[in-house]
Amino acid sequence: MKLHFLHLIIFISTILALGGCSDDIEVPEQEQETYESIAIVYWMGDNTLGDPAYGDNTQADINELVTGKDNIPSNSKIVIYVDKVNAKPIIYQLDATNGLKIWKQFTKEEDCTDSLTMLTNLTDIVKAFPAKKYGLIFGAHGSGMIMKLRKALGPDHSHNTNWMNIPTLRGVLEQLPHMNYIFFDVCFMQCIEVAYELRNQADWIIGSPAEIPGPGAPYQNLTKTLCEGDAFGIVEKYNSYYPIDNYEGTLLSAVKCSELDFFASYSKQYIKNIFSDRKTISTSDAEEIQKYSSQFSSYTYCYDIKSAMHHILPEEDYNSWAEAFEKTVPLHKYNTGNWTSGWHLYPRERICYNPTIYDKEHFGGISMYIPQEGSEGEIKNNDLKHYQWYKAAGWDQTGW
Repeated sequence: MKLHFLHLIIFISTILALGGCSDDIEVPEQEQETYESIAIVYWMGDNTLGDPAYGDNTQADINELVTGKDNIPSNSKIVIYVDKVNAKPIIYQLDATNGLKIWKQFTKEEDCTDSLTMLTNLTDIVKAFPAKKYGLIFGAHGSGMIMKLRKALGPDHSHNTNWMNIPTLRGVLEQLPHMNYIFFDVCFMQCIEVAYELRNQADWIIGSPAEIPGPGAPYQNLTKTLCEGDAFGIVEKYNSYYPIDNYEGTLLSAVKCSELDFFASYSKQYIKNIFSDRKTISTSDAEEIQKYSSQFSSYTYCYDIKSAMHHILPEEDYNSWAEAFEKTVPLHKYNTGNWTSGWHLYPRERICYNPTIYDKEHFGGISMYIPQEGSEGEIKNNDLKHYQWYKAAGWDQTGW
């Protein structure tokens, strides 16, 4: 009931907003052509990613897309929404024939992490650029399934450092066309909780369970794959670009959304039994399971799901579970034994504490949260309850 009410509020607000936005933006003429594909890039760059003092990665990514424009297939476009520091948002269109052009210039600042703002902008793009298929790319800072201590996507520093949560993102995407893929060029977003939450909104979820390099994807090499919706191609071209400069490696994977319901039900039998009565992983298992940590948590909340299940389950059960996993995550690769770790500029210190693949045999490329005791654990345990994965995977029957 709460979910339906939320969607009703977003819908009503959107109608009101769409009716009153003509003074805020320059509205271009509608496109008439139906495109073969449209790749939509939504960059939440009103933070260090879009700050010239930190190199303005958002502008660098736009430049990369322009460099690769000749590989954009005919009858396809890349449409780019970008909100940067101390700048009003702009929506660009990019194709092989005409290059980069401004499609919509905003005259006021806005909160790019706000659900109504996102829905309005994506709705405008979809209406103006009708297509047979869409891909959606997000650029932002991120924290996966976290909701309270540090939220999932953003932030927007011009609006009190706002963030967007994934259940809220789902509410937005449910009102848009089904996506061929959702690609998170964002740290920590490839976790089972996020993928399962968005399973009905896309065919594929693409991302990394760990940190990604500051420059992000090599977009000059991805224009064709983004437009064609080639999930495997996106992963392969992203991973193969690194290492370069000070960036050691990447850990991307592709999740097949049509398998997620079966995967959840299959995992449920193990989760509800092993973690019943509020059991959690042992200290020795926690040390051996592949984990992806950062400064934003005093303990690990991103355990590699395949590594975790290998340490938790008896061998026969693990082998059976792994068959379902491989169908669900058919591409999970790392290109080096290490992945990129972030650094603070001042002081120069590492903010990712274990950027090494030490359980290579059971690397899965997607993380899971395992409930834990303690004050921070209780906050994240409550976050887990807001995700559909909580009931689908049986956590609601464990006492957590």
